[in-house]
Amino acid sequence: MAGRLAVSQLTRLAEMLARRDGWLECRLAGCRIEKDGETRLGLQLNVSGRLALRCQRCLGEVDFDCAIDNRLLLIAPGADWPEEELESDDFDAIPANRELSVLSLVEEEVLLTLPIVPRHADCQPPVEIGGAGKESEPSPFAVLAGLKKH
Repeated sequence: MAGRLAVSQLTRLAEMLARRDGWLECRLAGCRIEKDGETRLGLQLNVSGRLALRCQRCLGEVDFDCAIDNRLLLIAPGADWPEEELESDDFDAIPANRELSVLSLVEEEVLLTLPIVPRHADCQPPVEIGGAGKESEPSPFAVLAGLKKH
């Protein structure tokens, strides 16, 4: 299955963006995952697109190129979680449900790829309005400091 997904449809993701416009190109296909001579069923997920995140330093927009190429091992309900899932970066394990929502799966994978603190590579912290040369006002706690001496 392949197609374009509107970013605005991904409600949890949309809350984290500076702009909610745009599209993600998505492709989801069944695959076989070979591990220790055993064949298991999985999904191959590819997502690409550009997202407008909010820079945490200057609060401006910062473009993020989303590029996901993940293999997801399907685990049957009640089955043991594979130990190698914790040791290997070859695939991630997810529970296999008949009601698996492709929209939720794509949104979860995109959320996991976002930077923890998005910011521009050459971003400077914002400058105070009024600039240099402005006299700083005395702290309201300066009076308390004078009381402490007595």
